[in-house]
Amino acid sequence: MMGDKKLQKAIENFECGNYNAALKQLNTIIKDDLHNEKAHYYLCLIYHHLKKWSRCKKCAFSFLKTFGKRGDILTLLGDVYLFEGNYRKAMKSYRSAVKYCSSSKEKEELQEKIQKVQVLFDEKKSQPRLAVIVNEGGDNFTDELIEHLSETYWIRKFIIRSFKTSLLNTFLKAKTKGFLSDRFFQFATRVLGSELKKIMSWADVTWCEWANALAAVCSYIKPRGKKLFIRLHRYEAFTDIPFVINWKNVDGLVFVSKFMEEILEMRGLKLDGVNWKVIYNGIDVGKFQFKPRQKGYNIAWVAHIIPRKNLFMALEIIRKLVNVDSNYKLHVAGDFPDPEYEIFIKNAIKNMQLEENVILYGWVDDVNAFLEDKNYILSTSLHEGHPYNLIEAMARGIKPVIYNFYNASELFEEKFLFNTTDEAVQKILDDEYDSEYYRHYIEQKGWTLEHQAREFDGFIKELLDS
Repeated sequence: MMGDKKLQKAIENFECGNYNAALKQLNTIIKDDLHNEKAHYYLCLIYHHLKKWSRCKKCAFSFLKTFGKRGDILTLLGDVYLFEGNYRKAMKSYRSAVKYCSSSKEKEELQEKIQKVQVLFDEKKSQPRLAVIVNEGGDNFTDELIEHLSETYWIRKFIIRSFKTSLLNTFLKAKTKGFLSDRFFQFATRVLGSELKKIMSWADVTWCEWANALAAVCSYIKPRGKKLFIRLHRYEAFTDIPFVINWKNVDGLVFVSKFMEEILEMRGLKLDGVNWKVIYNGIDVGKFQFKPRQKGYNIAWVAHIIPRKNLFMALEIIRKLVNVDSNYKLHVAGDFPDPEYEIFIKNAIKNMQLEENVILYGWVDDVNAFLEDKNYILSTSLHEGHPYNLIEAMARGIKPVIYNFYNASELFEEKFLFNTTDEAVQKILDDEYDSEYYRHYIEQKGWTLEHQAREFDGFIKELLDS
């Protein structure tokens, strides 16, 4: 009975649009009852509503494997394939769903959907083909762009499984350490990169999201007459991968900030002859609706909780704020990939007597909803490329308080930056607060999804015309 009440509460939260609470409740239910079919269904449905396509796909596959075929799940899976540009699989999934639908209305709706996809499929055949290659779990920044660019291109999104990416990484590390001869390395890339080559052969232009092992292999096996570009975010610039990439075979490189190119140069990699361009990240400003705010006590911190994000500095800041006023609270939206660091942070919270002032939410899928009642967005990261968490919060009218990481001034005004924890505290205590200015700042900079999509479209067209 208790489990039924929890599930009903989760469903109520879903129906009210409180997706974060519903997801947390559903995951707890599934942890306690792995075979709760209804909980699995709603988990899949929420990810569909949030357009978290990869998670929706993973949940749908898990559901079908555990509980067998169901029309509604097959329909959701068909929608995922539709987004991924795999129209044949989308129609196949919808046709399969028809067999498991009980009502004639549902069957009619699916038949109409199949017909519309067929028409779309026929239209797409005449458009330029763009393949998006991304490693499993690495597609957080692709989907909204794909949705916008799909009006102009036939885009297919290909997610490469983690085990294959890890295998490629192993070979690349062996190459950088000098353990593999050039001849054997080229042989290995041809064998291990057969799937990637097939993808690139289909496309007119291939976009490798992240300058990682997948991008490196693609740079060696690109078919003649095809175009390849890579988007480098941040962490890749501090690895050996850029030194292994065959840049002579890469037609374009996209940075999310100018200083990432400078870091590669500082590390000794000259990009002479490489067609590179800075395209800043952009958000859907319609989704992150502006809300006038003022000084308050709720401070948001949004990121994976890893040492580079430097949550401990945020704890020091909140400790100082609590000494001024015990109403201040630090709301942390993020997961702990490292159990050792989780123990460290939770122990620090206890030792600093911050249990009542630091709230750990775990990973949050609906950041927009999480930011609803926040007054500040705090960033303590040691380094960033072009952080979405800050852009999203500023678009909502939230005051940013940002650690002055290397070349942060390229992105943010000095008044948003701090160098010491005392400076951060002062910025939060200051009376200066201008929600409209924070929103306008994002729009003026062109950090919108619409502008970003236009920049990508222009860049891709240049590659096609070259």
